[in-house]
Amino acid sequence: MVVVYGLEDANRDRSTNGFGRNVSFRFFPSTQADRLINLLRTKSSKLVQFSSPMSTSASTFPAFGRQVAMDLQKEQCDVIHIQHSSQYVPIIREFNPNAKIVLHMHAEWFSQSRFDVLEGRLRGVDLLTCVSNHVAEKTKRDFPSIADRCETTYNGIDPKLEFNREKDYGAARRRKEKRILFAGAVSPHKGPHVLLDAFNIVARGFPDVRLDFVGGLSNYPLEECFELTDRPLIKAVAPFYAKNRFERLKASLSIAARDAGTYQSYLRTKLPPEVAAKVSFQGQIGVRQDLIDRYYDADVLAFPSIWDEGFPLPALEAMAAGLPVVGTRPAVSETIEDQRSGILVDKNDANGMAEALLRVLQDDDLRDEMGRAARRRVLEHFTWEKVAERMHTRYAALCDVSALEPTEPRKNRRFQIAESGRVTARETDRGNLGCHQKTDNRGR
Repeated sequence: MVVVYGLEDANRDRSTNGFGRNVSFRFFPSTQADRLINLLRTKSSKLVQFSSPMSTSASTFPAFGRQVAMDLQKEQCDVIHIQHSSQYVPIIREFNPNAKIVLHMHAEWFSQSRFDVLEGRLRGVDLLTCVSNHVAEKTKRDFPSIADRCETTYNGIDPKLEFNREKDYGAARRRKEKRILFAGAVSPHKGPHVLLDAFNIVARGFPDVRLDFVGGLSNYPLEECFELTDRPLIKAVAPFYAKNRFERLKASLSIAARDAGTYQSYLRTKLPPEVAAKVSFQGQIGVRQDLIDRYYDADVLAFPSIWDEGFPLPALEAMAAGLPVVGTRPAVSETIEDQRSGILVDKNDANGMAEALLRVLQDDDLRDEMGRAARRRVLEHFTWEKVAERMHTRYAALCDVSALEPTEPRKNRRFQIAESGRVTARETDRGNLGCHQKTDNRGR
């Protein structure tokens, strides 16, 4: 049995159909106090640098955490799987002293927070699993006391329902114009400005090309993305986060473009008109299948991230659709195999990215070979079914379930599991339990 918890405010339009009869969802409405605290924190964060980002702050919907903890106490769950929100660990442990708690880290945000506070929270965790080795290894170095309880659980894709067809490489070859795709948040930490500098070079060497940005415009807070002690980096990206209030006022009065004074308006000014005509900002794609079709219709995915990604899900989805990926280290270094399923370049290296993109665009055989290798790699190593199997094994070990002999049917081995956070849990048709997450072109 799986119980999934979440905020009602953020899940009003979320469908819970198709998750099986042994999965239930409980969405608690946020309290007025929680909403007020969140509003004050959001407003004041524009003026003051806090000691921790919202993702780890104890002031992030504390009443919600208590509601979940108290409900879990009634459920008497064997395993409680918390998605990233370490601030809920102490209260959930207080109400559930005998449960096994798994904390699932989706990015490395420890360095922006108070280590003493985080270390206290981690004492109550039985397993800390991270979405990449990069995050796991840094966590072990930062918190050696929990190194023996820290490991990696990669994200995945669904090859049966979503990426269930091969790419038509023949049709792509016959199309004269080649397509570079960017998928994800159009935010400074994702490096769109670096990609545009690279594209300016690409378009001069390969005129029959276009670049499509798919994803919502959003400036994730500096403290959520970068180590605040890295002063040169912070200084370099700070202008992208500056608010041009005069231009925004003009936009609100309809005497300037709607995106005036935003990061996206800055991006639009980076290219000469003849190159800018080859670039489109398509915004957030509301229908999931439309996003998947964009992957299949592209020739290469550009992933120019300038922060240390937890796990680059858009890159994985592009690979599942048969695309090679040109991406930055260490963002996609655990996903693609350099020179086989894509090409790795250094962060903030527009020339290196341009060179790699040109190489892929100009060589049909190389592009197809890399795309096929990318899809094979994903199907072999990064499916949700494989993730679920591994997670089920970890749950069994945590609960000291000895009935794991091959003679017992897998479907009869069940745990009472609770998962808290925005990521939903899914029970597979083989009786395994695991996380089920999809990118929606808004994500980090």
